Formats: sequence, structure tokens, C-alpha cells
Amino acid sequence: MAGVDGTLAHRMNDTAAAGNVQAKTGSMSFVNVLAGYVTTKSGQKLAFAIVLNNYRAPAGASPVSAEVDALAVMLAEASDRL
Repeated sequence: MAGVDGTLAHRMNDTAAAGNVQAKTGSMSFVNVLAGYVTTKSGQKLAFAIVLNNYRAPAGASPVSAEVDALAVMLAEASDRL
């Protein structure tokens, strides 16, 4: 669970995703995945899969996992029906 345990224990802390996103991570060379479940701010339950394939972050950019986390946080913060 984001911000709680496992591979997400230190990710998405102090966000709407913390304690809310239940997901599995996966990675290998130039591939990063986060797939799981989240409840939006409006109470809608969503299943999601975020896959970055053959993606290299630009030099000096934040880690790829930070970009994936930002998408999960956006889902958690959604207040309208998706």
C-alpha cells in the first residue's frame, strides 16, 4: 500500500494516494510498471495499470518512478467521475 508497506512504503507519502493506492510495482531495463487499485476523492473505485516501456527520463529529470507515482496521485485526487 502506498506510503505504508512493501515496495511502496516510501512512495507517495503525504498525498491522497498514501494508504489508498494498493498496487504492485515492476521494473526492468527501461520498463516501469505500477498496477493496482485506488479509490478517488469522489469515492469511485478504479483499477489501473501504468506502463512505461522503453522510456528514459531526460538528464536531470526526476526518477521515472516519481512520474508514475504522480499519475497514481492524480487518480486518487480525482473528484469527478472518471
